[in-house]
Amino acid sequence: MDRLLKIGLSFSASVYMFFVVFNNLFDYDSNYQFINHIASMSEIFDRRANAWRAIQLPVFHHLMYVFIILWETLILLLLAVGTLQMIKNINADSITFEKAKVKSKSGFICGVILWFVAFVSIGGEWFLMWQSQKWNGQQNAFFLTICFLLFANYLNNREIV
Repeated sequence: MDRLLKIGLSFSASVYMFFVVFNNLFDYDSNYQFINHIASMSEIFDRRANAWRAIQLPVFHHLMYVFIILWETLILLLLAVGTLQMIKNINADSITFEKAKVKSKSGFICGVILWFVAFVSIGGEWFLMWQSQKWNGQQNAFFLTICFLLFANYLNNREIV
């Protein structure tokens, strides 16, 4: 049952990441506007004190957004391949199954890095995203950080033999 739960978490997260990447590619402009407003610091409380950090270059906003999409695609691929490796080794010995979890664990940790570093830290604190009523994604980023961290932690648990 433990192996099925680990496969299920990895599969569920890979499905989620598929939709994230799909939406970012097929609704590029909506999601690009998020990056544009956050990096431009368009809705911060005190522009005189903090706007020096803002980046007004659209080319930089596109580069940031493309980097995020590529990182999300990496997460998707790691989770999908990890899921398939765990399915392939579901009846294998403990050591083999532990090795099969590596890609999924890496995918979960890459998710934690994405949402905590890019969104909570850089977006939230450097670009003061938390000050925006419309463009504040901190709650969602924190939620995803915690989910992926919990999934990684559960996947990291070894089987009791």
